Amino acid sequence: MIVLAMDLSLSCPAFAVMEITENGLDMLHLSSIKTNAKKTHGYRLFQIYNHMDSIINEYESRLDYIVSEKGFSRHARTTQILFMVHGVARLNAHQHGYDVKELSPTTVKKAVSGNGKSSKENLADAVKGYFPLSVKFKNTDESDAAAVGVTFLIQKGKLC
Repeated sequence: MIVLAMDLSLSCPAFAVMEITENGLDMLHLSSIKTNAKKTHGYRLFQIYNHMDSIINEYESRLDYIVSEKGFSRHARTTQILFMVHGVARLNAHQHGYDVKELSPTTVKKAVSGNGKSSKENLADAVKGYFPLSVKFKNTDESDAAAVGVTFLIQKGKLC
């Protein structure tokens, strides 16, 4: 089973493609893109769309699921922008014949670290333990994307 997991934001969305094999969990792809805050939202959304599209195109013949952490913020403007990013991701997934499954941040933290209020750093450390080979995260966005994928695989009964 191969899953594309995403931690979506306008500033630095992250993507993790992982596969369950007989040897455990393998990270096939891990990336994040830093968008330029001085560019328009449309330009930045287009960058995110293209990056995600290239990942789906690379793994499409083997990809089983696309999963994302639910987007939310305490601030209305931030939530509006986050929903734009989620909309672009859903559109891209739909164009390739996929639905995006969503998980809440608390569900992800609890499944991976055992604590629904875990810090980003604790979550990053906990998610590394699911991979038999060393995984290097460039930022907490990448570790969050990996944690989303791990949680989904736990829920599907593919990981313990």
